Amino acid sequence: MFETRKEFLQEFKSRAGLRSVEEADRLAQIIISLIKARIGPRLSEEVARMVSQDLALGWRNIALPQEAMEMQEMMFELEEDSSKTSPREEYPPEYG
Repeated sequence: MFETRKEFLQEFKSRAGLRSVEEADRLAQIIISLIKARIGPRLSEEVARMVSQDLALGWRNIALPQEAMEMQEMMFELEEDSSKTSPREEYPPEYG
């Protein structure tokens, strides 16, 4: 059916009536992450083995919703910690 991620996203964009491939990519990632959460890791890996290498790479790179949330939480904590430990340097205005 589709050999490349680009072909898949163009078809997705067309069928969904979306404006851009970027929008199709964003929606496809959300849908695939929800599907992966529902079918579990074993069946998810089976799906990846049944499609082309390009599509399999994309499938495997899409995080499950919980993994994405945990990653966002970790990044937020890192940003919070770095803002506490390194005070921002004040620079005088060049033009005043």
